[in-house]
Amino acid sequence: MLPAKHIIVIALLVIHLLPIWVFKYFPTQDGPSHIYNAYVLKDYHKHENYKIREVFRLNLTLFPNWTSHALMALLMYVFPPIVCEKILVSLCIALLPLSLFYFLNAVERGKTLFGLLGFMYAYNYLLHMGFYNFALSIPLFFFTLGYWWKYKDEMGTANIVIIYVLLLGTYLCHYQSYLQLVLSLSFFAFFSYLYSAFTEIWGHRKKSQNYEEAQFSNLKTFIRRLKPFLLFLGFMLPAYFIMFSYYLSSTSGYARDYWDLKALKEYFLGSKSLVYFRDNHILIMHIMLGFLAVAFLLTLWSRIISARKFRLTATLSDAISDATMERLWAKIINGKEQFLLMAGILTIIFFKSPWGLGSGGGWINDRAHIYIFLVLLPFFSVNFHRYIRYVMAGVMIVLSLWHLGYSARDYYYLNKEIADLASGVGMLEENTALAVRSSDWNASDYLDSVKYVSPFLHAPNYYCLKDRVAYTPNYEANLNYFPINFKGSYSGTVDYILAWWVTDANELKGLENDYELIHSGKHSKLYRLRRAKPDENLWSGKSVVRFDMQPHNGQTALEHIAVFNDTVYTDGKYGWVTTSSLEGFRSEADIPEPYRDAVGGEEDGVFRVALPNGKYKVTCYFCSGESSSHEINIIANGKKVIKNLRVPAGNETVEKSYDVTITDERLTQVIYASENVPYKHWRWSGFAIERISS
Repeated sequence: MLPAKHIIVIALLVIHLLPIWVFKYFPTQDGPSHIYNAYVLKDYHKHENYKIREVFRLNLTLFPNWTSHALMALLMYVFPPIVCEKILVSLCIALLPLSLFYFLNAVERGKTLFGLLGFMYAYNYLLHMGFYNFALSIPLFFFTLGYWWKYKDEMGTANIVIIYVLLLGTYLCHYQSYLQLVLSLSFFAFFSYLYSAFTEIWGHRKKSQNYEEAQFSNLKTFIRRLKPFLLFLGFMLPAYFIMFSYYLSSTSGYARDYWDLKALKEYFLGSKSLVYFRDNHILIMHIMLGFLAVAFLLTLWSRIISARKFRLTATLSDAISDATMERLWAKIINGKEQFLLMAGILTIIFFKSPWGLGSGGGWINDRAHIYIFLVLLPFFSVNFHRYIRYVMAGVMIVLSLWHLGYSARDYYYLNKEIADLASGVGMLEENTALAVRSSDWNASDYLDSVKYVSPFLHAPNYYCLKDRVAYTPNYEANLNYFPINFKGSYSGTVDYILAWWVTDANELKGLENDYELIHSGKHSKLYRLRRAKPDENLWSGKSVVRFDMQPHNGQTALEHIAVFNDTVYTDGKYGWVTTSSLEGFRSEADIPEPYRDAVGGEEDGVFRVALPNGKYKVTCYFCSGESSSHEINIIANGKKVIKNLRVPAGNETVEKSYDVTITDERLTQVIYASENVPYKHWRWSGFAIERISS
């Protein structure tokens, strides 16, 4: 049967995970954006996703901030996107207290009482900001510290490998946690070196030695004890290189933005790294700080009593043994002062650092603050009467449940409003673009105005988790420390606009000139761009329409419609939906009419023709006009109709036909070259559309 303390920890884990799975949405600011960008990352390689491939590009460089996107993208092969977020958040919440228990147990076996504070810290401001990578880095920080502490005196090759796996895992989550982890490891290693040297000196000091002999003996001790620290510095050199190289590359030339001292003091005393939607949590934070202050005083009192008892029982004389002197030293200075000093260093970082610095350097103060008291926990003594320990455990459990209760209540109300905002999910067509408008992203019917975190700001991303929709206000795509970036400033058509809590009625009336309202919620309205009917003049009594693709200085074939590389799609007519990758080409003069010219590109091209619904036969024409062959693929209205069609080198024209049934008054053809050919390039000479039946 499990011990009672293990049962309590398991019960607390289950209770703290319940809100994640009971409510449909986990209300965060940036979380929906991370889900969407993980979805784009997973499906970007599919050529039928031509809208997101036109708007975004992959940023596949090795930088911090990767972990949550890669993990959710992998999970999406098995689970729906929102479930993937729940799994990720569950890891963030569950691993934090577990990592603290591991860390505390590594420092002093069995002394894990204060790990219970991890349950309250798991629900923090940065998690609700949607900073999932940073939230994952916190438990990695403490698992790494705990592992190093456990094996620091017997560090072998396998241990160093594991340390670096944990270090790189932390780095790929978030740079600031990595920076603070490297600093903490270095400080603890240096302190251990000094502590071991001073302990030996204190235990072996002899009254018979003169001053010169004592100084020489002490110097020998410091030199002899230096070897483990030098070995530590040696195996940490790659970690230092990573730390300094990224710091210099990401902060050089950027301005610094500082908080004023009053705001920092208010944040520190209110422990606002654990406050997110409302100020209700601040009372709990004040009680927690009071509890930690009592724990600090009890720790000092415990040391004083322990040293006093030892002094009374030990015989202090000239013949006192070295072991007795070492034990007395350990009663006064037991080595755990390093955690108090490290907490002090983090406090200085909190007060002296800028709020923002360089690429991805925002919220520096918040990220430093959350570590201060967690790093301090091993300093506290737990050598009290069991009833005192029971009371301390009870206080921490009550505070964490109280904190969780406030959060769960806010989740209940916020889920109602997010459900209203997302009530039109599923109504968007494939390969379209969505934009948003709002007068106030923090307005709330139930919580008045939400403070600190804006849980509605990026919630429109929920509309884009399927159907290949491009979310044009995607803030991550503007930043170089995320895996999805914009190809450029988006200037294409916005097919849908979501209005949330728009208080200016005139603004909505202005939308209705070009958009039609297709869905309304309490505070949400979804508009769709009005679509023109297919231009019947395109046919002019003909049963076949032919398009000749060519550069501007090319010669258009008879009875063909000229298509250039800059013929942009006009609603109801025809043209390129994508324009970012097209290039103009002019073939050799001896290519036979009417296909001697072509349009081509290296990336996917998308050409659309507005057609009345019915059945059609489409015949495409290709000619290389070059010294090497290439392969062509075409997807028509989501179905692959031409696959790996080889176009030979030279001027030979290749024809390929397919039948298609139009049901939405559009024929959209995606053309691209095969990935596995030496010359990834496509050329398209033209195509003809023959109407078979209406």
